[in-house]
Amino acid sequence: MQLEFKYADLLDDIAFKLVFGQESTKNVMIEFLNQVIPDRTIVDVEFADKEIHPNLRDKKTSIYDLLCKTDDGSRIIVELQKRKQDSYAERMLYYSMHQVLQQVEAGTSSFDFCPIYVISILNFTIDQNNGLDNVKTVYRLIEERHRTLLTDRLTYIFIELPKFVKTAEELDGDVLEGMYFCLKNMPRLQERPNALKHGVFDTIFGIGELLEMDEVTRDKILENMTTERDLKNQFDYARKEGYALGHAEGREEGLKSGHAEGHAEGRAEGREEGRAETIRKMLDAGVPAATIAEALGITMEECEACR
Repeated sequence: MQLEFKYADLLDDIAFKLVFGQESTKNVMIEFLNQVIPDRTIVDVEFADKEIHPNLRDKKTSIYDLLCKTDDGSRIIVELQKRKQDSYAERMLYYSMHQVLQQVEAGTSSFDFCPIYVISILNFTIDQNNGLDNVKTVYRLIEERHRTLLTDRLTYIFIELPKFVKTAEELDGDVLEGMYFCLKNMPRLQERPNALKHGVFDTIFGIGELLEMDEVTRDKILENMTTERDLKNQFDYARKEGYALGHAEGREEGLKSGHAEGHAEGRAEGREEGRAETIRKMLDAGVPAATIAEALGITMEECEACR
């Protein structure tokens, strides 16, 4: 059988959970967690119920991509997110609070709880990290002036894959960088890079090879990958067309005004009209409004208003 892709996209939910979230392959998750959280050693994990219902009416349910409990009781939430979302950091705070509530029992005087880690694997960059070029950032509750730690029980880790730019030839055997590389590049590979010698990559490439999967799983992952590629092409085309239109209209308005202020205003108006045209092109191409709103960080109402 000849396939367009040799390996699955690890940013696909199904493929990610096959490689990182199965009992039979949890060595991959254990290695990943030890690399991402180097100040501790995790020897085992238990995959827990991923859906958490709050004990309050009319409050949001938390549904995690993966929830791990370690041998010492720590909770580790692992989230995979492909497109930018509004208030993403606040969403992760909300998720962590559910894990606090799960541990603190009513009717007791203790508020002690085991450490909670929230690890976000992102195919975009978050606004809080603008200007930072490191792939992994770690947030904790720190005193503003003296930088003292309030508690070690809450840790938020963001892995922004667009910031990882090493090629296969530039890999030097570092396990965590190898995992970043696989998460970002697996669909484009035809063979395993020579630098990825650690045993964990035996599992990653073995499970991730599409021809080795059962037919139903393979077909679903391939469908998702093809849809994702088509959406990306549509977004890229629409953004390009929208930018060109906005730039041209901005120049025209600026030239008509004959001064710098008019030029700036014309550019701004052109950019706004260009974005609206971008959205219209996406909608005309059949891209769902919800997908556009999520990708561009706007509301559904703003998206629909561009029709």
